[in-house]
Parts: sequence; C-alpha cells; structure tokens
Amino acid sequence: MIKHLLKIIWNQRRSNGWIFAELLIVVAILWVMMDSMLVDRYTYHSPLGFDIENTYKIQLGTLQPGTPGYVDEQEAATRPGEDALRLIDNLRQSPEVEEVSMSAVGSPYTNNNMRTLLVPFDADTTVKPSGFSHCAVDPQYFDVLRLTDKEGTPLRKVIGQQTGLVPTADLEEKLFGDGSIVGHTFGFHLESTDRIPAIAVSSPVRKTEYEKSEPRLYQVISTSEMVNVIEGWQVIGMDVLIRMRSGLPPENMETFLQGMGERLTVNNVYVSSVEPLSDMRADILKSREDNMKKKTALVGFMLVNVFFGIIGTFWLRTQARRGEMGLRVALGSNRRQLSRLMNLEGIILLALTIPFLLVFIMNMLYFDMPDTYRLSYTWWRFAATFGGAYLLMAGMITLGIWFPIRKAMKMKPAEALHYE
Repeated sequence: MIKHLLKIIWNQRRSNGWIFAELLIVVAILWVMMDSMLVDRYTYHSPLGFDIENTYKIQLGTLQPGTPGYVDEQEAATRPGEDALRLIDNLRQSPEVEEVSMSAVGSPYTNNNMRTLLVPFDADTTVKPSGFSHCAVDPQYFDVLRLTDKEGTPLRKVIGQQTGLVPTADLEEKLFGDGSIVGHTFGFHLESTDRIPAIAVSSPVRKTEYEKSEPRLYQVISTSEMVNVIEGWQVIGMDVLIRMRSGLPPENMETFLQGMGERLTVNNVYVSSVEPLSDMRADILKSREDNMKKKTALVGFMLVNVFFGIIGTFWLRTQARRGEMGLRVALGSNRRQLSRLMNLEGIILLALTIPFLLVFIMNMLYFDMPDTYRLSYTWWRFAATFGGAYLLMAGMITLGIWFPIRKAMKMKPAEALHYE
C-alpha cells in the first residue's frame, strides 16, 4: 500500500508540491514555537531554591537630628549596628514570628547585586580566581528562606552556628568539578590574609522564575562582623527578612507591627515599612509576565491560523477527489479502508518533510538560535518538541480528511461515476 500511495503522490506532484511546501513551513514554525514555550515553562516550574511563603521584607530607617525621639550619637551607649541587631531580636521574640534575618544584598526579587573576587588558597593551580555574586548573611537567613544543601537537608542544621562560606552547587561545580569545596579556604582578593573556609554547599538558587541559576556565594558572618557590615552599608541599606508563622494573613501584618509598639524603635533605629516578598515578586516579574502573556497570545493566534489552514487545505484536497473516493466505494471499498488510505496518504506526505526539518533544526543549533543557556538541548527536549509538532500536524491532517470522507461514504455509485 505504501508503494501505491507514493505513486499517487508522485503522479499528483504538481498539487502535492505546494502542500508539501506548506507542511514544511508550518511544521518548522510549530517546532520553533513549541521549543520556545517548552524552555519558558520548564524554567518557570524548576525549583527556585528558596521559599517566600509568609515572608516579608522589613525596611529599617534612622531618626535624623531634630526628629522627636532622636538620640545624640555622643550620648548613645551602643553603636547603630548593635541597635539594629537589638531591634531584630525584639522582633524575633514575638510569638507570631518564626524567624528574622539580617543580610547585605540577600533579599530575593530585587535588582541589587554585589560581586566579589573569590581566591582559593589551598586548591591546585588549575582553580583560578573568579568573580561571583556575593552576599553577607547571618545563620538565621537560611531558616527564613528555607535554603537546603544539595541533599535537601536544611542548611541551618548543617552549619549550626559556624561562620564561613556557603557556595551554591553550581559554584562548587564551576571551581572543583565533581570534587567537594567544603573544607577549602578562600579570600576575597589576591593579597588577602584572611582564610575563610567553605562550610557547606547550598542547592542552586535562581533570582526569578524566568532565569537560570547562577553561581552564588553566601558568607555567614558573626554578630560582631554583622555590626561592622551594618555600619558600612548603613542601616537603611540592609535587608531584613522576617518569616511569620503560618496562619497570619498579610492584611494583619500592620496590626502586628502596631502591637509591637516601642519595641520597633531602638535609639535612632526604627522599622520604617514592611512589604510582602510576594508583592516584590509580582513587581519584579511584571514585565516578564506581560511578555509571556503576549508570547502565549501570539502562539495561540498562530496555532489557530495553522489549525484552520491545514484543515482547510486537506479538506479541499479531499473534497476535490470525491469522484475517486466514490469510485472506490462503488468498487467495494468500505469506510475503514477508504479512511485508512486517505489518512495514510496525508501522513506520508507529512513524513516526507522530516529530513528537511532535521536539516533546518541542525542549522538552527549550529547558529545557536534556540535557547540553550536556560535549558540544554538534550534528546528529551528534541523528542518533546519534534514529536509534538508532528503529532499536532498529524491530528490536523486527520481532522481535515475525516469529514469529506464521511460524506463520500454516503455517495451513491451513480453520483460517484458522474464525478469521475
């Protein structure tokens, strides 16, 4: 039967040539759209590496001279950094609070970034100094965002009260490949005399749902070091994250803060505002979400056009051959045989485009046109997009052939001979 159908396709090559060109263009467009959507969806639903449920960012401020309640620096018995940490302790003692952390450039869903040079001191000479995203955090930071190590164990349980470096797994892989970074010592510049050990490895962490994880370095520092960091960055520049116990709705957060009263002010340091991380997420993702909606609408519009175009093409093609189909019915073909014959002919015509599409895909990969940064081009990605495009096309072809065949089966032999 295949040989017979190939002869029919060849004998009708003038009309089939245009249909073949249309199928080739449409299936190539479908592959591009499906590949792009697959990368976006896969990246979006991949683990972020942190959890922001019931978590808020607290903005600290400082009273200025002349403001009611201002304490002159010369009269203050404590430093501003110590005041900030004391305020954090006041928050931590509230029964509604699960944990509070202080960090420099440690808040998710912000555009703030700090890069530092990481110099290995006890590694082999193949490990070169490199620049990475870096943030200074207290141990409670890992509890607030619920960060885990590579095995899924909460990082706070792993590090306890230790201070040192906690790189992400992709940073460890970049520096040591399959080796372990734990136990090696590092510095932040070539002339550094400090030897800071790596004490644990975090699971990969992504900035947003639409970005791939990048090497990142957390530096867990002591209380005295945090005081110096706060005064270096100033209180207003620090990131204070607070995780509330489950069951406290966001609309009650203001009521909670009001209930804290004077405990929200320590000398000149006070709580200025609070914002849910979910709202920060919505703000930072707004442009990407808008682009995704536009992209999805465009893909949907294209699919509708492709759907009606392919169905219309094969509908008209099958309709034009009513005489041939009627004659086959008159000669004894049943509905199942006729349907199988016409559908197989359409599928063979579609299958003839496969070598050309493979050449197209190889050229796209050669020029690095698909997004291979966020998702490597693997066999499963190829099978999902290539197979999905052809299955969708085969379904459209089958649907375009089904109705005319159904009408042809009701044709009387005399009418079939008239068409022939």
